[in-house]
Amino acid sequence: MRMKTYSIFLRDRTQAGGDPPRLLAYEIPDRRAAQALVSVIAASYQDHGFNPATRVHWFRHKDSVHEIYAWPQR
Repeated sequence: MRMKTYSIFLRDRTQAGGDPPRLLAYEIPDRRAAQALVSVIAASYQDHGFNPATRVHWFRHKDSVHEIYAWPQR
């Protein structure tokens, strides 16, 4: 039986081309650990937040707004 694992993705919301999300981490064995990492990474930037509707964290770096999230979310 294969254990469910989680990944962390980063997406630049200000790019016009709509590049696909970048994989930052994978094979995280625990959903809470993956979500905690996402939260800590976003909070490490001065301008950051959380969208409860999409359950996605975001942060601003220079002139770009990035979304960061764990997948799968549930």
